[in-house]
Amino acid sequence: MVILTTMIGFAVLVIGRHLFWVFVSGLGFVLGMIYGGQYLSTQPQWMILLISAIIALLGALLAYTLQRLAAGLVGYATGWYLSVILIRYLSLDLGDFERIVPVAIGIISGLLIMRYFDWGAIILSSLAGAAIIVSGMTYNNRVEMIMLGSLAIFGMLIQGMFYFQEDEWVR
Repeated sequence: MVILTTMIGFAVLVIGRHLFWVFVSGLGFVLGMIYGGQYLSTQPQWMILLISAIIALLGALLAYTLQRLAAGLVGYATGWYLSVILIRYLSLDLGDFERIVPVAIGIISGLLIMRYFDWGAIILSSLAGAAIIVSGMTYNNRVEMIMLGSLAIFGMLIQGMFYFQEDEWVR
């Protein structure tokens, strides 16, 4: 599974804004695998994989047909997912706010991508792709945070170059 999630993470990292449906379906698949494994732990692995694939297909269909709605939903999911990961990596004890902070960051991320779609998608897909790749690693938290930041910056640079090249072709 690590190889599959790493490949999905790399695709989201590099082409998340350019092929928005890859971002939506990739994140849906990975979140389906993570939380499906937690909540459906008594089910066989193929069932969790099937459910994750269905979530990915529905996400791709949603991204293709209702891009604005999909942007808000994937923005929320990305913000929520990243905040949960960062809280864990930084070993933050937020007490009563441990459930509120991810929801608030998810809402802010959803609004960001809906308002500033291109740059919001570049930033969030780079962060999500980096988080998906790093989630398969088994280093200490400090190394994983450095990898997360480095990969996210790499993704933003690559996607930013694609974005500006598209603008050149339009002129």
